Amino acid sequence: MKIAFILNNRCVEIEAGPRTRVIDILREDMHMTGTKEGCGAGDCGACTILVDGKSRLACLMLAPQLEGRCITTVEGLATKGKMHPLQEAFIEYGAVQCGFCTPGMVMAAASLLTTNSEPDRTEIQEALSGNLCRCTGYQKIVEAVEGAARKINAQGQAGVQDIFSTHVMPDTCLQVQGTPNEPFKPFEPFKPFEVEKGKCQASATTFVPETLNEAWCILENRPDTTLYAGGTDLLVKLRAAHVLHDAALICLERIEEIKVIYESAGHVFIGACCTHSQLLFNPLIQHRFPVLIKALKTLGSPPIRNMGTVGGNICTASPAGDTLPPLYVLDAEVEIRSRDKSRRMPINDFIVGPGKTNLKKGEILYGVWLQRDGDYSDYNIHHFEKVGQRRSLAISIASLAVLIKTTQTGIIEKARLAWGSVGPAIVTSADVEAALTGKPLSENTLKALIPIIKDTVSPIDDIRASAAYRRAVAGNLVFRLLG
Repeated sequence: MKIAFILNNRCVEIEAGPRTRVIDILREDMHMTGTKEGCGAGDCGACTILVDGKSRLACLMLAPQLEGRCITTVEGLATKGKMHPLQEAFIEYGAVQCGFCTPGMVMAAASLLTTNSEPDRTEIQEALSGNLCRCTGYQKIVEAVEGAARKINAQGQAGVQDIFSTHVMPDTCLQVQGTPNEPFKPFEPFKPFEVEKGKCQASATTFVPETLNEAWCILENRPDTTLYAGGTDLLVKLRAAHVLHDAALICLERIEEIKVIYESAGHVFIGACCTHSQLLFNPLIQHRFPVLIKALKTLGSPPIRNMGTVGGNICTASPAGDTLPPLYVLDAEVEIRSRDKSRRMPINDFIVGPGKTNLKKGEILYGVWLQRDGDYSDYNIHHFEKVGQRRSLAISIASLAVLIKTTQTGIIEKARLAWGSVGPAIVTSADVEAALTGKPLSENTLKALIPIIKDTVSPIDDIRASAAYRRAVAGNLVFRLLG
């Protein structure tokens, strides 16, 4: 297939297989070897690039997702042979050691400086939280980013914004099927791509529809396709199972209709393809649903949040999904659509077990509905906490989302609690909530909950923690409500 995109301010057009990863295109076809591959699963950040100015992971993107995008690699930072202040600072502060992680670190820092020209140390550490340094040089790396920011501001430069601004693809560069004025014809723009024999089936392909109509046509003609958006979970699993090159995939990330957030009739709608970053920085979500914001801050890393979506977190149906406990305590409803029908159901009815949902063939998760006003605006305590093996990019050992309304004298009027990673799905308990109601928010009240919680949860042993440890943590998490 032909793919046209901008790479480091240069329009390029290449031939690539539909399931070729972007990391492989950049390194092998475009010879941009500054972008490194470490884990291949989104955990190390060595392959961080900028896509339309936002950090993303090249190991978790497929070739069709490049079409029309503006891609910046570490090679694109230099201007007319002169290194960018960030690159100079990494040398000046001794932040370069073995050098393997350095390009990813630089690109993560560049992404930060596009939106924050004067970051403090905490903000820098957060921006770099998805990047692992095998030589343990974090201190000097943080100092280098601080120094680069000072230099950029002192010189009155525009930072890195100009380099990473979204470009419009010139007409002469686009040599792709169809024109913007042609009506959509089922399956015509999505013919199977012939690829190197032995690497994948000639009938398998990857689709990137731009409208729901296109998606329905693909699903009707190719019911064997698997849906994804960010790919931060699915692509890792497919590659680990050595079936990525055999999979037929539909990437939904360009369907604008399911990437919106709006208020309607006392509710807030969140499109299924809204990224975690989009939710995290949305004023409406920040104001109305702080418990969800608290959970989003613990999810993955900045590049993962730029790629992963709320719909993907729901449809993956992992008990460890970070957005799920908040969505449960908020009584979220999901909207499911097919070409001809739409239906809504509570999220706890939609998720039926680990990796299992009520999504049927020919359906997609369209979005999530939350109550804008009423009961949920009354809660004065919005709490989320996750326990993992590290602070960033950690799958939770146990998590807890809590909404509590107290009187002026500290008596609990109502409470909602939901635990993650301690059962086959998110765990809620009417008994726990009833035991809290009418009691003061005190240590003695919370101690009385422990036996109920231990009977309610049903954790398992796995490589991250034992069932006994998870059960203990599930009970102990409630004490964090005391502040």
